[in-house]
Amino acid sequence: MTRILLFAFIGLCFNFQASAQCCSAGNPSSDGGALGITKNSLTVSTSFLHSYSDTYFDGSTRSDYNYKEVQLDFNLLSVNYSLTDKIKLTTELGYFLAKKEVFTLFNKEKKAFGFGDAIIGIQYHAYSNKKKLLNIAHIFKLTLPVGEFDQIVNNIELPIDLQPSSGSYKFNPSVLITKNFFGSKYALSSFLSAEFSQRINTEKTDHKYGNLYKASFKVAHRTNNNLNTSISLQFQHRKKALNRGDIMESTGGTSLMLQPGISYHLKNNYSVNTSMGIPVYKNVNGTQLTNKYTFEFGISKIFHLKILKPQIDPKML
Repeated sequence: MTRILLFAFIGLCFNFQASAQCCSAGNPSSDGGALGITKNSLTVSTSFLHSYSDTYFDGSTRSDYNYKEVQLDFNLLSVNYSLTDKIKLTTELGYFLAKKEVFTLFNKEKKAFGFGDAIIGIQYHAYSNKKKLLNIAHIFKLTLPVGEFDQIVNNIELPIDLQPSSGSYKFNPSVLITKNFFGSKYALSSFLSAEFSQRINTEKTDHKYGNLYKASFKVAHRTNNNLNTSISLQFQHRKKALNRGDIMESTGGTSLMLQPGISYHLKNNYSVNTSMGIPVYKNVNGTQLTNKYTFEFGISKIFHLKILKPQIDPKML
């Protein structure tokens, strides 16, 4: 019965017509992290993200303005290594299969593709209370703009939001809090993060992304030994951007997104994950194109690495 209700709920979410802010340049935000990985384990995962935006908002009100639509298809490769039971090293590399703007009034489009940003990070399991089943981890990530920026297609320089790479170094500190309950299949988690971008200063671009602040609250349910289901509420607030030192009034804002998800564990330490992002509230500065939905599908595998022992007995030397 629980499964039927859950899939019915997700089906309703696919038809929900709410909106949220559109994606900016660079990799879309990745997962906040996970606890419970043991020492010397390696997790390799790849995920596909599809996002579509076609609705303009003025403040918190839907606008009749109709200028363009944006669609992106994005692939992320992630490798995480658990150095100890408390420290995990992370790396990510993003690639845009397609990042497209369609101008509805002129029936024309601009399209970009290529590598986005690379991310390196470290996660530290700072606190664990076995009696309360409470855990806290600190995560620090650094974004490296390794992909192409100031990209030109058909002799036209693409707008900054359409560039595959963000063109900016970014620092992303965050905190992950998890709470379990004895004898319960339910678990709670909260993820708080901030993103601070370096000013882009090239021959063609002088731009500073607004700082980004995010908070999410998730309820997860272990439906059976292999299936985990979840629902999360994600809050996001972005400050206004700067262009050549001037504030861009129609940038930044606040949004709230509902995200149901499913994770299924397979044999040989494989797992598949899927989720749907449905914006339920937003309040943008000025008039902006906003996101209609996001869909993500991923596959991951955990490898338990063995420590290589010396082939020669030191006592014999």
